Amino acid sequence: MMNGTMSGMGAWMFLWGLVGLVFLALAIIGLVWLVRLLIRNAASKNTTSRPADADAPQDILRRRYAAGEVDEEEYLRRMSGLGQR
Repeated sequence: MMNGTMSGMGAWMFLWGLVGLVFLALAIIGLVWLVRLLIRNAASKNTTSRPADADAPQDILRRRYAAGEVDEEEYLRRMSGLGQR
């Protein structure tokens, strides 16, 4: 009778051991995911600022006006809008 009880108890111990391993694996995966998310967000915040060599919006608008992409009325309207910032 004791042999049957011990084998049943061993199965439960094995099952709880597996549950513990799954929980541990999920915790590690979650931690890795969180760290990667934080690193990605920190990197994207650093790239949202305009680089020093990027053209100013006024320069881009001047080039578009010179190339004929916008007419004079649109150019003046947009330049006044940019000047108000």
